[in-house]
Amino acid sequence: MPALIYLGLAICVGDFFCRRFYRFESVAHRCAAAILSGLLISTWFTYLAGLLFTRARQPLIWGNLLFGVAAIAVLSWSKWKHKVIKRAQGESHTTFVASTYLQRPKGSGIADWLLIGGYVVLVSWMMFASFNTSGTRLQISNAEYSDFGPNTAIMQSFAVGHNFPTEYPHFSGDRIRYHFLFYFQAGNLEFLRLNPVWSLNLLSIVTLVAMLVLAMTLEEVVFNSRAVGRLVSPCCDSSHQTTRRFSSEHLPVSWRPVGDLVAGDLS
Repeated sequence: MPALIYLGLAICVGDFFCRRFYRFESVAHRCAAAILSGLLISTWFTYLAGLLFTRARQPLIWGNLLFGVAAIAVLSWSKWKHKVIKRAQGESHTTFVASTYLQRPKGSGIADWLLIGGYVVLVSWMMFASFNTSGTRLQISNAEYSDFGPNTAIMQSFAVGHNFPTEYPHFSGDRIRYHFLFYFQAGNLEFLRLNPVWSLNLLSIVTLVAMLVLAMTLEEVVFNSRAVGRLVSPCCDSSHQTTRRFSSEHLPVSWRPVGDLVAGDLS
């Protein structure tokens, strides 16, 4: 599927650049950094490339093609750079690979992955409970429809429309004054034949889980303890009121204290 190939290339590009600027605390840290960096780079590149082809009938075709070519060129740099830059024949690559990861505090790697798996399950449930589909109809949570209404319009303006140069669909004719690149990427994934619900929810899930992994890694480095990272990372979500409201709408009464715990408030 073109959308999954695009995401794979984006993540590989993110990993390519991240490995050249710093070392990682763990495999999960490396994956999270690659996801966020790759999506940031690919989104900007695709949008700006599409903007160059504003007069084309479908600018996103050219934007995605140019990103694919650029991504393949970057990822194959190690194979063809010898033709551009002369290097010593005896130079070895093993030293860089060996120093890719930092030494971690003692602890169980299995516990880390179980926690990350729990994040994936929890975040996936939250996203699909807020935005889903039934047949040909979109289902939007009652508390979120005022937000999803204009945002899905931005998403669809790229997926099935021609929003270059970009305008706000609700106030067409004027340049957009809105942080729209997340919904541009969701629309781009839909343009690449991914289901609209999956386009938006998949981006939401991977980016939120990646941010939680980075928060966990930060606490682990600061306190030199894996346990502290596992305990603190669930409390890094600042939208406590939203989480509490979400749990009150979607959880049975007996389970609502769990939602309050996730929200960081048991008072």
